[in-house]
Amino acid sequence: MFAAILIRRLKPGKTYEDFIDAWYPDKGFGVPTHGPDVAINIDDEQEIAAIAYMDLPDRPSLETVLQRVAVQEAERHARIAEVIASTTVQAIYEVKARYDFSSDETVAGTAPDR
Repeated sequence: MFAAILIRRLKPGKTYEDFIDAWYPDKGFGVPTHGPDVAINIDDEQEIAAIAYMDLPDRPSLETVLQRVAVQEAERHARIAEVIASTTVQAIYEVKARYDFSSDETVAGTAPDR
């Protein structure tokens, strides 16, 4: 599983709604995903984070998907560039573990071996 994380700053005068209009894709990516979740920084509403999980088995599968959607993503990112001033984080991470801190029971149930 992989996590795509992007943190962007809106241009002055641009809104969250402007961002969503530019950011929302024209087509699906053709892979199982969780999200994306889009969030606004509670201390700075001009900063927007998007986090998506892609359920892919390995890095070669990820590379195949990225190549397949490259043209579509270039068009989408050109739209996004009209509303954002900068991107401070743009990365894909390989997920090594998922934990659940919801309750004492889930913390105990997902604790790593020590």
